[in-house]
Amino acid sequence: MSEDRLQSRVVRYIKETYPDVKYCSSIAGAYISSRVQRAKIVRNGYVRGKNDLDIYEARGGYFALFLELKENAYPTKAQKDWIAAMNERGYYAEITRGYEQTINTIDKYLSMPQTKGK
Repeated sequence: MSEDRLQSRVVRYIKETYPDVKYCSSIAGAYISSRVQRAKIVRNGYVRGKNDLDIYEARGGYFALFLELKENAYPTKAQKDWIAAMNERGYYAEITRGYEQTINTIDKYLSMPQTKGK
């Protein structure tokens, strides 16, 4: 399965299982067909290594879950550095491999007690 299909399946799972959860995916996984498009997304703030999927729900003392989804590839240094930086800033961030591990991580995170904000 491609990472694109993996991410589509994961998003479908979130929509079906957690319909009220706020999430957003990164443009990082999208196919960029030209230098003009790439320049535009960089100019507009895209950062190399940005993770694939963000879940904006406060759980277990964290305020968001950030996931880098992998199927058959390995994370780049920029992706590993981004995930580490998010963890250092107090978010829950992981690199997951495959559908089952990704779903298990989401379920585990969303089953934690809600984090109370201000």
